[in-house]
Amino acid sequence: MNYVPEEVLDQIEKLKLEGKYDEALSLANQILIKNPKNEDALFQVADIQYLKWEIWNAEKSVDFLLKIKWDTDPIGLYVKWVLEMEKTNWTEAKKFLRKALELTNFENPEMMRCYGLCEYWLGNREKGIDFLEKAYEINKVDAEVIYNLIEIYLLEKKYNAAKKMIDVYYKNKDKLNLFGRPIEFYDEKIDLFNQYLKNI
Repeated sequence: MNYVPEEVLDQIEKLKLEGKYDEALSLANQILIKNPKNEDALFQVADIQYLKWEIWNAEKSVDFLLKIKWDTDPIGLYVKWVLEMEKTNWTEAKKFLRKALELTNFENPEMMRCYGLCEYWLGNREKGIDFLEKAYEINKVDAEVIYNLIEIYLLEKKYNAAKKMIDVYYKNKDKLNLFGRPIEFYDEKIDLFNQYLKNI
């Protein structure tokens, strides 16, 4: 059985936010003692180890999860991509993300965004931009996608495209989806991009 009481997961999250990683890990491990295949607990262990910067230990949980799921868990594959990227195994990382994308029918904007950046920084620039633009089409109020597109358009000297995305940012600012970063982060970056465009 994979069910974990919501209050237990909330407690783990609270401990993580407080930086009490060992206590959080202990709670997650108590779940795994009862059920070694519990997916929520395996993800929690991986996340805690990642936060502790113990990449190799984090990887063990994800590898075990993927093994029992026959490599068919898109979130597990996405997490594996993150871990491989941290180890700078770019090409290997891309394989895991590509498989996650295929399993989600190329409909997950966050995975599309990450894959686009992966392709771009590996030298496949047009392919990378294409994936980023598709991610934007799926979710037109994703702050991270908009930010990445502006940055890449500027690098590619596609100034009109960058200006259009800056307009999109300001027009939709109140309804943007923020995933883990405050709006102030994006405001600062977009303002800098805007100033740059005014001075070229």
